[in-house]
Amino acid sequence: MKCCDAKYNKDGVLCKPPSTLHVSEQNIDLFFNRGRTCLYEMTRQLEEKKAKTALSQAMEDSAVSGSPGRRRSLHVLLVDDNRDHMLLVRRELEHRGHHVTGALSGEEAMGALAGGVFDAMVLDYQLPDATGLQLLQQIRAQTEGLPIIMITASGNEQVAVSALKSGASDYVVKEPGYERELPRAVEQAAEAARASAAEAVLQAELERRAKTDPLTGLLNRGEMERLLKREIQRTARYHCPLSFALIDVDGFKSINDTRGHPTGDAVLCRIAGILQSALRASDSTARWGGDEFAVLLPDTGFDGARAFAERLRLDAKASLQESSKEEIPTTTLSVGFVLTRGEHDHDLDLPALLKWADRALYAAKEGGRDRANFFDLDKGEEVCGEAKQVSSPEAAKERMSDD
Repeated sequence: MKCCDAKYNKDGVLCKPPSTLHVSEQNIDLFFNRGRTCLYEMTRQLEEKKAKTALSQAMEDSAVSGSPGRRRSLHVLLVDDNRDHMLLVRRELEHRGHHVTGALSGEEAMGALAGGVFDAMVLDYQLPDATGLQLLQQIRAQTEGLPIIMITASGNEQVAVSALKSGASDYVVKEPGYERELPRAVEQAAEAARASAAEAVLQAELERRAKTDPLTGLLNRGEMERLLKREIQRTARYHCPLSFALIDVDGFKSINDTRGHPTGDAVLCRIAGILQSALRASDSTARWGGDEFAVLLPDTGFDGARAFAERLRLDAKASLQESSKEEIPTTTLSVGFVLTRGEHDHDLDLPALLKWADRALYAAKEGGRDRANFFDLDKGEEVCGEAKQVSSPEAAKERMSDD
């Protein structure tokens, strides 16, 4: 279909109909392709216009919204000793759906803050018992999160600068019509504070996830290694006792194979809870990987480590026996401790501690499981716990190779 004298504009839209039509397959395609292009362009422009309109409306209506398109009602503390000005500002804020609590002095404002929760505060500079700047500094000494809008007199820019430096979120100059500008400033400051708080929560959650094991909630290996390095440095400097253990769940592979991974996960979570309940505030525990856990006991020598290991094994056995009623199988723990005070000229570092903790654990497993072995890094020998005494690292290695 050939459009001999048809005319199109620069966007491909037909602006003059043809007087003669010559039909061909090629020109039929051309005609409909131009039509589709035109329709697509019109649709795109319409959707773009709709999106811009919706965005503009959302920004206008939800400066402090928790959900798009809907303004969130704020509880605002309004501090001003001028009742007429307070009435003007209160009327504007309430017109936009906000709740207002008034205070005529700094003392009243502090009392209101002590007895209530506010989303924002409007603070006049001139007060009968203090300047707004003094009150601002007093509030900031107690809380950082409350957004505060300072009202200053015209030409008093230095006060505005000082207020911002002292922690004010924004300032509004008290000039004709300022009461209509103020609600927008309050809403924007509250939204910024809300966004900042949400970002802080998100950042804290990301940091927590980076440090913890998702299954058990314990620390992960990377965070435990960081803590262990710090304690090694402290031990090397001050020669305070340090105990570190690797803990293995006996027969865990058969639990996974015969009862399934969900049951295995339940066992790991139960043991994680037992470990957490056995620790002091200064101690740390982590899921080391798979069915292995790690425990860091600062300022703890052999006697404390042995008491901890024995209590842990007995608590685990009792708890898992009780949990067998919940279809969580009974199992035992093997523990390998390495002890040091950093008193001798040996390489006191992370690889050394991990190597000997791993060997002590291996010896406990090979020695019959459900037991604890202890290696004194300073003496270079296994300490008699439940295992027989081994006089040297070489003897320990020989014994493990014999097993």
